Amino acid sequence: MDKEKKGLAISIQSVVTAVGVLAALMIFTYILTLVIPGEGIPFWKWLLSPFLVLGSSQGGTIIAVVVFLLVLGGVFNALDRSGTMDYMLRKIVHLAGDRKYTLLALITLFFLSMGAFIGCFEECIPMVPLVVALSVAMGWDELTGLGMSMGAVACGFSTGVLNPFTTGVAQTLMGLPAFSGISLRLLTYVAIYGCLLLFLVPYAKKCEKKNAENPEKEASQVVSFVKAPEKENAVRFFVLTILACFLFIILSAFIKALSGILMIVVAVFFLIAGIGCCMCVKLGFQKSFFYFRHGVGSVFPSTFLLLMAGSIQYTMTEAGIMDTILEFAVSVISELSVYEGILCIFLFTMLVNFFVSSGSAEAMLLMPILGPLADSCDISRQLTVLAYNYGDGFSNLIYFTNPCLLIALNLVGISYGKWIRFSAKLQLMIGVVCCLILLLGTAIEY
Repeated sequence: MDKEKKGLAISIQSVVTAVGVLAALMIFTYILTLVIPGEGIPFWKWLLSPFLVLGSSQGGTIIAVVVFLLVLGGVFNALDRSGTMDYMLRKIVHLAGDRKYTLLALITLFFLSMGAFIGCFEECIPMVPLVVALSVAMGWDELTGLGMSMGAVACGFSTGVLNPFTTGVAQTLMGLPAFSGISLRLLTYVAIYGCLLLFLVPYAKKCEKKNAENPEKEASQVVSFVKAPEKENAVRFFVLTILACFLFIILSAFIKALSGILMIVVAVFFLIAGIGCCMCVKLGFQKSFFYFRHGVGSVFPSTFLLLMAGSIQYTMTEAGIMDTILEFAVSVISELSVYEGILCIFLFTMLVNFFVSSGSAEAMLLMPILGPLADSCDISRQLTVLAYNYGDGFSNLIYFTNPCLLIALNLVGISYGKWIRFSAKLQLMIGVVCCLILLLGTAIEY
């Protein structure tokens, strides 16, 4: 198995590109504060916003994400260097045999369901490097793995079937029964799963065809598997720990008190998994700590990207221009027909999601405004929540202001430009499906 394709592969080039894009977005946001009426923000405050954001209301979340990322970097480097990851991937490929596309469909469905029914997004990031490495071992590439994992969980989150952080919060603020109107959300779930498979399977086959045309590369994909007792114990410990982690995630969907500490708890589970695997293969404390420290160092440059992304929302909040933008949007939408209005709510939510990446925070910002607007425009509140779900979620796969996308791309060394070129067709398919379902919902008075 190709050594360069395993574990975490933070690309300096992708980090530099991301810094350039985010710097441009920060400048653009500052220009907006000068053009759009509001309270304004001093230049020095904008300049220091990547650090000042740590003292804001979103500071705690950003710190948790940074810790989360550093722990993942250390754990996956230790798993990689200890040989546990390589052994685990070889075993999965061996067990899959000729049913590799069934495996692709099942992995995609698993991540889609985690987002749709539990509201997971950030919590699934630790599994991204594993799925990407598995994808490469299957003869596909890193982008296929990202689509199966990060792409699928983001899409599931966006369908909002039983998502407590988007559908649950939004419906409560709209005065609707929790998780009511599930029919169109289930239709969305099925349709989006179909889009993912229609997109990923042909692409994966294209990767295999390209490998077949390159004998050297095709030969490198041949994976042998020989059982090793110590590695077997390590894999068993890792799987059991991760299963316990997912049980905790499911439990948190029903116990609200757990959701606030979920990200840190998931990081602890993976830390336990990493330490346990190193002990199983008898790596020793000194080597384990060295590999962990090296892994933390390799992902550390990515933490500044999270601060830059968070600074954009901080700048808009401090400048007080979001209210002006909301008032303008309401005045435009109120003049449109019902069909035009629901599509504009969808697009407007996408715009707001660029600046406010938290689904629940966006719901609390928008629902008090969109509720009365929907009533005055004869648009049902249920359909408005659906449009909000679409606008809030699917754009997470394209916005560089979303920390989850930043982490996932940098964990596997994929540049933002490469990801956008890869996922553009999928985004177009999803956009068309969302618009059609919203128009259907309007026609049947959902």
